[in-house]
Amino acid sequence: MKGVYVKKATEVSNDSRRIITEIMNGEVGIRNLKVLEIKKGEGNQLLGNHWHPYAEVMYVIKGMSFYRMKNIDTGEIEDFYLVAGDVVYRSARIVHAGWFKEGSMIIDAAEDAYVSADYNDIVEVILE
Repeated sequence: MKGVYVKKATEVSNDSRRIITEIMNGEVGIRNLKVLEIKKGEGNQLLGNHWHPYAEVMYVIKGMSFYRMKNIDTGEIEDFYLVAGDVVYRSARIVHAGWFKEGSMIIDAAEDAYVSADYNDIVEVILE
């Protein structure tokens, strides 16, 4: 889909001291970085159903998600089953929503500062 790129994180170094896994390398200039932990015992959680006027990157550390994205400009919609090690790049104007399995952990980063849902999120429901 135009404006979306999904890949596996890449092991770039492995020695007796540590393993280095590359999530990104210049694809998105980061101004906001978050770790999302889906609480255990709460069941699967629906997150998203919004878009932003800036690019984002998401890395699944553990767990899994059924994830849907829609390009606002082209109308394309695509579904993904994301698992640990998947990296998702989203350009601006990509609606995103996903059902995340309890216990999942995700790193989410964006090109712009996050102030609040009212300020940053433009709601568009694509997944219920």
